[in-house]
Amino acid sequence: MPGAPGGSKVVSRTRGPALVDIEHTAHAVPVAGLAEPVSILQVTDLHLRGDDEVLAAATAVVSRLEADVVVLTGDVVTRGWTREAADRFLDALPPARLGRYAIMGNWEYWANAPVDTWRWFLDRHGVRLLVDENVDLGPVQLVGTDDMLAGRPDLARAFAGVDPGRPTVALTHSPALFPEVARPGVPLVLSGHTHGGQVVLPGVGSMFLPRASGDYPRGWYQHDTSWLFVCRGLGWSVAPVRFRCRPEVATVTLTGVGG
Repeated sequence: MPGAPGGSKVVSRTRGPALVDIEHTAHAVPVAGLAEPVSILQVTDLHLRGDDEVLAAATAVVSRLEADVVVLTGDVVTRGWTREAADRFLDALPPARLGRYAIMGNWEYWANAPVDTWRWFLDRHGVRLLVDENVDLGPVQLVGTDDMLAGRPDLARAFAGVDPGRPTVALTHSPALFPEVARPGVPLVLSGHTHGGQVVLPGVGSMFLPRASGDYPRGWYQHDTSWLFVCRGLGWSVAPVRFRCRPEVATVTLTGVGG
């Protein structure tokens, strides 16, 4: 599990109880053929329920960040989520000059937020849902897949019309899909889903990883010319506990080679 090809660091930390002890990490990825630097704020796996301490902490952190692109890589909500909580979080997302985008996670499907419902909800907040779709942002192309675990990803459809000669960033919630998404022209794939293992024991590693995590619990991985970053996410699943695995939001900046 190497670090980012251009380096990684912890920018800030909101100290508090384990569930709200959020790290903002920054990473750099040199990309050949990139016309200008592009910063991407990745927010994932909030697992929104209601008005609780996780929502309050996450909202406070993301509202003060800046990026050229904001991406939500799935599991924003979970079973029992309220519209009020989702409104509050989405309203806190910062503006982004190249747009704000989201993909489906397994819990959107399992928590009564299927594609049509979730697309409508996100549209109200200026966030575009990509389900096996792509969009040209100018400096880069952006691809969003359906979720591997609860959906039916169609990668031919997702990459239809994408120019392989231009840099492309791919979003896929479950990192086990990485070997299929990785391809020439895709220097970066962003995923979540794993919560970084949520409970990580010294000498043992992650105590539990959900299905469709593959061999990618957290951090950076490489497959041929493509890099995968698995963000630890902001929320929790199964039990309200994190140990040696802080909640995380990440900024990944694409730079020109040598930039």
